[in-house]
Formats: sequence, structure tokens, C-alpha cells
Amino acid sequence: MSRLHTSLIGLFCALVLSTSASALPATSSARAELFAICSGRLEALATRQRALESKDLDSTIAMQEQFDLLLETVLPSALMEGVDTQEPKRWRVRGWVEIAYLLADVDYSFDARITQVANRQLGHRIAECRKVVL
Repeated sequence: MSRLHTSLIGLFCALVLSTSASALPATSSARAELFAICSGRLEALATRQRALESKDLDSTIAMQEQFDLLLETVLPSALMEGVDTQEPKRWRVRGWVEIAYLLADVDYSFDARITQVANRQLGHRIAECRKVVL
């Protein structure tokens, strides 16, 4: 077992032990899905922040990289549970699309209620991911 692989397993175990039990799903496949979706969500948010030259870009990228690392760590177990090798890519895309659509509603909707709901949902979806790693 390589030193990097051992470090990744250690990081994952530390995360699991330091995170509330309700924040992480019980199975490796469900954790892989969560990590991939959050990676996609944060990638979409980083794309927006990059375009706006946001001061939060670096922290968003760092968090996305954490989810990528967590996914890489749990993926072998998820594959052994029967997850298709292409599924993590689909999950990432799903997370990216969720955020992209919400950002489009925030930017382009003429309905203030739709904009408010989209902002609230955007905050909620990013917060779901943050509570996993913070």
C-alpha cells in the first residue's frame, strides 16, 4: 500500500470520526455519490466566482479539492458495492447542473420570488456540502 493511499485512508477516517453521524451516509456508494455531487456543486460555484473575481474563489477550490480527494478515497469500496465506473462523473455533472440552474435563476429571472427561492436553495446546497467537511 502506497504512502499516499494510506494518507488518504487516514484523512477519510479522521473526517468520518470528526463529522456528525447524520452528515455522512452509511454506505460507500452513498458517500461516493455525496462527495461527487458536492465536488460538482463547488466546481460550478468556483466557475461563477472566477468570472466575478470573487475573494472566496480560493476557499471554494480548496473545498472542491477536498471532495475530490474524499471521492478518490471511497471510490474503490463503492465500486466493490457495484457502482458503475462512470457513475461518479454523472454525479459530478448533476451537482454542477444543480448549481448552474440556480445561478441562472438568480441572474436572469424577472420574478423576485424565483430569485429568492434560487438564492435560498443555492445557499442550502452549498451548506450541505460544507457541513460534511467543516
